[in-house]
Amino acid sequence: MAIDEDVNPGQSTSGLALPTRRSLLKLGGSAALGLGAFALAACETSQSSPGTTASAATGESVLDKWISTKTAKLGVDLTFPPIQFKDASGKPAGFQMDITNMMMADLGVTPEYVEIPFGDLFAAVVAGKIDMMGISATIRPSRSLKGFFANFPVFYESIVIILKPGSKITSPSQLNASGITITTVQGTAQEAAGKLLYPKATSTSFTALTDSINAVGTGRADAVILSEFDVESAFAAHSNLVIMPGPPLFSDCNTYFMPLGDYKLQAFVTNWLRYYATHQTLAGLWLKYVGPGAAKYKLRTNTVGAGGEAVAVQSS
Repeated sequence: MAIDEDVNPGQSTSGLALPTRRSLLKLGGSAALGLGAFALAACETSQSSPGTTASAATGESVLDKWISTKTAKLGVDLTFPPIQFKDASGKPAGFQMDITNMMMADLGVTPEYVEIPFGDLFAAVVAGKIDMMGISATIRPSRSLKGFFANFPVFYESIVIILKPGSKITSPSQLNASGITITTVQGTAQEAAGKLLYPKATSTSFTALTDSINAVGTGRADAVILSEFDVESAFAAHSNLVIMPGPPLFSDCNTYFMPLGDYKLQAFVTNWLRYYATHQTLAGLWLKYVGPGAAKYKLRTNTVGAGGEAVAVQSS
């Protein structure tokens, strides 16, 4: 059930208890573009010291360059469905891409998407190889030393533990033991959290999510820590996996990453996200793309309220 006072509990066709305010279904002009409607979450991550990377060194904002050239060079990793992926025609699609396309359309700018492995996107921003990340990332403090995050989230990412077939583990604390192997994807917040939470276990990271899942599905590892939106693909590959009982391990705040010191760009992106939060655009798109999978596996997920708060949605 939703736990925010601004939203009334309802029932979706996917089995989720979800917000039913009329504004949740407002698509506005984005409907013509095939874009959805929804709101966003609050994790303020502003930095106070000016930086010297990318356009900040010259004093020109990336935003000014976009408006002048009508083009934005955005880095993406399109291997995380349903958040971001390639559709049947090879075009960027999914929750995150709908949002980025909407932002660029509001600016009158054409996005040029540059595909880069997720772990390399941050360095690409710092080096000025891309103007900004076109997808969101967890607001890890170490990352904020290299660039700015928007001061408003795009989404909250609930983290789930998947266990090997036949596992007798019933509590996350049981993973913190010698002889236990936990897999994650290299460079992710899940990798860092797994090592921190379970120091006694053996941590193994892979460059590809499929390898992490396969290690658990074949019994070579005891558990994989992954995002809620990866659960469906995990079970598609190994139907006899086990979901750790209980609530998510934790939820990460994710938003856009951009050049350090570019306050003008940061202010625009923050304002843009805040506006579409109040119009319920982000929450609606999240339920469209992530809601069906959450309902199928009875996972708790979080949309974001108009004020930026997390709104828990639990399958019935």
